[in-house]
Amino acid sequence: MSGVDASVRLSVCMIVKNEAALLGRCLESARAAADQIVVVDTGSSDATKEIARSFGAMVVESGWGDDFASARNISLQHATGAWILWLDADDVVPAPSLPQLQELKQRPADCVYGCIVRNERPGNTGTEFLQARMFPNRPELRFERRIHEQIMPSALRIGMRLESCGVVVEHHGYADPAALKSKAARNVRLLLQEYPLVAPDAVTAAEIADAYQLIDNDDKAAEWYRTLLDIPGSEASTPALAGHAHYGLGTICNKKEHYAEAIGHFHRALRLSPWRPDVLYGLAVAQELAGDPGAALESLWKIPPMKPQAGQVGVDFRSATIKAFLRLIRLLVELGRYDEAGSAVREAIGMVGQRPEIHLMAGKFHLKRGALVEALHAFEKSLQLRRDGNSEAYIGLCLIYHSARRDEKVAETLDTIRPLFIHDERYRAARRAMLGSRDTGMPVMSDQEYKEQLEKLRRDFFGLL
Repeated sequence: MSGVDASVRLSVCMIVKNEAALLGRCLESARAAADQIVVVDTGSSDATKEIARSFGAMVVESGWGDDFASARNISLQHATGAWILWLDADDVVPAPSLPQLQELKQRPADCVYGCIVRNERPGNTGTEFLQARMFPNRPELRFERRIHEQIMPSALRIGMRLESCGVVVEHHGYADPAALKSKAARNVRLLLQEYPLVAPDAVTAAEIADAYQLIDNDDKAAEWYRTLLDIPGSEASTPALAGHAHYGLGTICNKKEHYAEAIGHFHRALRLSPWRPDVLYGLAVAQELAGDPGAALESLWKIPPMKPQAGQVGVDFRSATIKAFLRLIRLLVELGRYDEAGSAVREAIGMVGQRPEIHLMAGKFHLKRGALVEALHAFEKSLQLRRDGNSEAYIGLCLIYHSARRDEKVAETLDTIRPLFIHDERYRAARRAMLGSRDTGMPVMSDQEYKEQLEKLRRDFFGLL
């Protein structure tokens, strides 16, 4: 086993298997701050080990025993730095965090640092949470739990505290929804094996519930959220997790259209975690669908000013802000409060103007108000940001042409985008509505399907189609 080397300040420790596609990006991002790299390979059959060695890493080969903590602890045994930073192959340390790491590793190794982990998803969204990633190289500090392994239980036993350091680690492993579901299914199996060993435990109960929700088993998810809440003193000892359980139950109630029950859960979640915009958004959905749009608007207006803060539970601040603006603008237009809707459009573009759906909503608002030039610019901007799958922006352009009595332009545009959207039900319904008898050569769409899609389009375009 290696001891601490005074000349080595930071050891980057990893466990990997068949990560040739990702490992180089990770190591390249962290190499400027790393004085040592330790990679435990648990059975790769690709070029993972060769890539690790090309970055000067110590590669330790080990079997896999369905135990993440055990594998990570093998990497710690070979670390010689005063500090250890653990990473996954699908992590990236962004350049602005490197100077922070360089400064942190020169400090006395006497605490655990929590980094802001951002689960990156397409469109610059994803949850953020605080996770213990950097800690002193001491034999008493070891990972525990076979899945969602943690260093903090051992740290707390020796009186070591967690401090937020501001370093960001981007995690790209959840960008693919299919991969996310696959991991959740694996996690359920391992977590159910783990729970009897640690019960009653709020962290593991929350992880089991979240995993069940990801694989669309809401009944099992609800059962485990209630298991968490039934732990004596859970709200006092783990308020963030208890709040998360109420948020999960509220979300499930919304799906089941039990809106009054959902509102109760969301209010309890806000009492425990008032900093969570996703809870406010869930509450707004329940309030609107329960027939109280005024209360929904009040909840939605609170979301944009909220500042992201990483905590024990992952929260998608970026997605909550985007969804809040979209729902807010739609509600205000439906209520005829156009001046407020215009203010919300301007604020949304100022805050999240890189999102195509924000400009799409702006275009719909301007079209509803008869401001055709502004609508045209908004739909074009939406298409500049995303063309693939953005059929509604093209439909918006066609509605502008139709309003300007340029029916030949409507037909030309719909024919031009036909190869892109021939299987898009919204495009097909809009085409049939705007072209009528001239709509030929398209896949068969039943009258019922057409009626359903047309109703959705009319709702989404504020009755203009």
